[in-house]
Amino acid sequence: MKTPSEPGNQSLLRGLRILEAYTSDKQAWGVRELGRELEINAATTYRLISALASRGYLEQNPETQKYHLGPKVVQLAASYSVRNSLIEVGLRVFAKYEQKFPYNFYIGVISHHEVIYVAVHESRGPLKITTEPGQSVSIYGSALGKLLLANESDEFIKKLVAGNPVKKITPLTVADEKELMRQIRQIRKLGYAINRGEIYAEIASVATAIRGPDGGVIAGVSLSFPMLYMETGKIAIEDVIELALQVGEEISSMNRRTVIR
Repeated sequence: MKTPSEPGNQSLLRGLRILEAYTSDKQAWGVRELGRELEINAATTYRLISALASRGYLEQNPETQKYHLGPKVVQLAASYSVRNSLIEVGLRVFAKYEQKFPYNFYIGVISHHEVIYVAVHESRGPLKITTEPGQSVSIYGSALGKLLLANESDEFIKKLVAGNPVKKITPLTVADEKELMRQIRQIRKLGYAINRGEIYAEIASVATAIRGPDGGVIAGVSLSFPMLYMETGKIAIEDVIELALQVGEEISSMNRRTVIR
């Protein structure tokens, strides 16, 4: 899909768009297929893919002739994890609370117009929500996205919405800019965000902030669980909010004391 022109070297930007086209839902691309998707001519797409493959960022399947991500991407991801103490700290805290909350824990950050999960601790309970680190989620529909947006200026949010309009994902997704801003103001007062079936109709979540040494928000933490459990009274939303605030504060405190290697 065509994107607005960005400052910088066009070949580099196109190469990055190629890498960003690989997702958990689309793990292999043919040259012409990818060129059509990104609206880049076939010759240029082939040249860029060949360059990325020569450096190990892509690999070609000899049977299908399609390209998938290569080992260099894994190396970069591993390097990021090692350098980012927040991931290690977050996973330790999540493991500590998995008996009390046998569902899913996430840490996410804003990247462009999405939220990227940098750490995931999956459910040990009977119902699983399968998500991998590196996956993205709607910045408008997710509790994490709204929580992180609430710590940005109104000007930042309006500019983001102007370039990436709010869209409905489920019937419960807020797709009105005024209602989104109303929710953002409420989140600023409360210190947490709630998602009730806005991305997956069956899933609810609560998100709170992770703060750095200066008190600024550096990421968000989200606790997700089946909506049915809230509707039947098995889970009280007040208890999830209290736990999310506790987990967010604990990660913040531990991360401040951790020296990044």
